[in-house]
Amino acid sequence: MERRRYASIVLLMTFVALSSACHLGRGPSTEAPQAVPRMVWPDPPDRPRIELLSAFSRASQLGIRRSLWARIASLVAGGGEMQLVRPAGVAASGGRIAVADPGTGTVQVFDPEQHQAVVLEACNETALMEPVAVALLGERIYVSDAALAQILTFDGAGRCTASWKLEDGARPAGLVADGKRARLYVADSGLHRVVAFDLQGNRLLQFGRRGRGAGEFNYPTWLAIDAPGDLYVVDALNFRVQRFDGDGNPLAQFGDQGDGSGDLARPKGIAVDRNGILYLVDALFDAVQMFDRDGHYLMVFGGSGHDAGHLSLPSGVAIDGDRIYVADSYNQRVQIFRFLGGES
Repeated sequence: MERRRYASIVLLMTFVALSSACHLGRGPSTEAPQAVPRMVWPDPPDRPRIELLSAFSRASQLGIRRSLWARIASLVAGGGEMQLVRPAGVAASGGRIAVADPGTGTVQVFDPEQHQAVVLEACNETALMEPVAVALLGERIYVSDAALAQILTFDGAGRCTASWKLEDGARPAGLVADGKRARLYVADSGLHRVVAFDLQGNRLLQFGRRGRGAGEFNYPTWLAIDAPGDLYVVDALNFRVQRFDGDGNPLAQFGDQGDGSGDLARPKGIAVDRNGILYLVDALFDAVQMFDRDGHYLMVFGGSGHDAGHLSLPSGVAIDGDRIYVADSYNQRVQIFRFLGGES
């Protein structure tokens, strides 16, 4: 009797799913991205430089729909669409968006143009524990897992291809890929340094130690690289950003602890756009501050709250063209902004 009842339930759910098949597949989703009001920064009458576009917490809000059989499997298993819980790191390149979410122990990679989404949950037999950052380079996906003290590499289909183990005491955080040099830079908060690998996982160099001097760190967290190849390191508990050449030689630094415009309180993610503008997330201000490459303050956008355009303990930030992706961690979403300043 129980077996017959279970079979009937499965057949019924299959029928429901099949009857909805015309609404599934690879076409546009029935669920549009979250509607947002028109918001720009700075406020009028100043010329707007940043515009809020949308926000998402699951694939369907990017126009990505699951296949028919994925929906049937989800119905039978009693599950639903995976949502972001505590997004931390974000990367974006060529229209793809990757989000590291330690709240779910996954990395979700979205490709809205191809209507595809991939969830990275494990490398071979090892489940992800605390994925905090992600980087994209071509089809490759690099993941930093702080608890495993590993860098994990995946192909575009989500298959794990390698894992690079760091030493005891290491706690890898931010990642950035340098396509020109074929390198991956890793901020190691646990050992207060930056490590560079080639794309096969061979260690090329490392620099830094704990301290306050030039080239020293106090819990480095996030990284960015600009078009000329300079590396920016968020030196979190020294409340500054340091700039290095590709071989780890210090070039400049900026930042002071404080609560005024241009000050740093709890600096998090950093990204640099094609114009050389730096975007620095501050989790205490719940905002993104913008600087030129020499550290001169330009403007700020965001602000504390839960409504569209506001942030709650934001973390990572990524740039793809004129799009700015901010991991709005405690609002369980990624918000998408656009730079309106034009070409440099």
